Amino acid sequence: MALASLLVVGVTNVYAQQPSFGPLAFEEGSPINRMAYTAMMESADVVPAGSIEATLYMGLSNMFEHDSTASHLIFVDMERLITAPTVRWGIAEGFEIGGRLTLETRSGGFLDPFVRWYHGVLGFGQANRDLFPEEAYRYELGNGSGRTYVEVEPRSLVLEDVRLFGKWRVAASADGRSVLSLRAVTRIPTSTNPVGEERTDVALLALGRVGMGDAWHLHGMLGASTVRAAGVIGSVMVKPSAFFSFAVERALWSSVSGIFQYQLSTPALTGFDHRELDWPLSNVVFGVAGRFGEDWRWDVSFQEDLPADAPAIDFTLGVRLTRRWH
Repeated sequence: MALASLLVVGVTNVYAQQPSFGPLAFEEGSPINRMAYTAMMESADVVPAGSIEATLYMGLSNMFEHDSTASHLIFVDMERLITAPTVRWGIAEGFEIGGRLTLETRSGGFLDPFVRWYHGVLGFGQANRDLFPEEAYRYELGNGSGRTYVEVEPRSLVLEDVRLFGKWRVAASADGRSVLSLRAVTRIPTSTNPVGEERTDVALLALGRVGMGDAWHLHGMLGASTVRAAGVIGSVMVKPSAFFSFAVERALWSSVSGIFQYQLSTPALTGFDHRELDWPLSNVVFGVAGRFGEDWRWDVSFQEDLPADAPAIDFTLGVRLTRRWH
């Protein structure tokens, strides 16, 4: 009995000393949504004054969507890899600035057999996947009368956009477990779309974290951004966009947490009267996050769209690695 009490006290002390490692890195990979700013949930913490932090995020998304009616034709069959290096600098106490490059690779990929097996095991259905060849590539959206809104080709490691941002810690508890911050972002597109020009967008986000007990953290994000795509595609895109996320983090060991996350965004498209096009994007994300040493952090995640017939992509495998210099 005495030994059990000692173990409980020891575990509680470990949890009490453990900082938050969440939330998980996830960013919507839907091709249409990525013509404007897409929010990635992040910690409400700010890099300490004088410190520099570098992060590399990679997210591999598999997507398939095929639907044809009198009002539209959509056919998306592809895999998309986001490679995003980010650098932050603590310019003063409670303030950070930084920048990010977003590199994009689009291809037929290699995960289609796994996805078909995975959907079959869980009973999700194949949504016409089994009617088309595996590892094929297609990316097309039209209005059903021969007018094309989006049609682009595969590409490898092309710079999609540059993002510049600043973050201000508005408030924090004495122990640092609860934090509220504001983040402003500018997205500058660098790729071209043959049927519609992408323009610079700005976004404002509120990020929060609340420590609950010894082992739990609750994260939240709420924000909005402009949508300034022009040309043919701009005429059917929703302006502006809004997004919301929350995450529940539970300490598993002294340096690892398990995290469940939910993200909701307003629709990217309007006027099609079809839930696979103009329905909100809803995703669940789950994974683990932690650290090794004092200056390295990591997280690994898996995303699934929910419900399956909404515009969000089928799933994303994500990994992030962060290093801080003091």
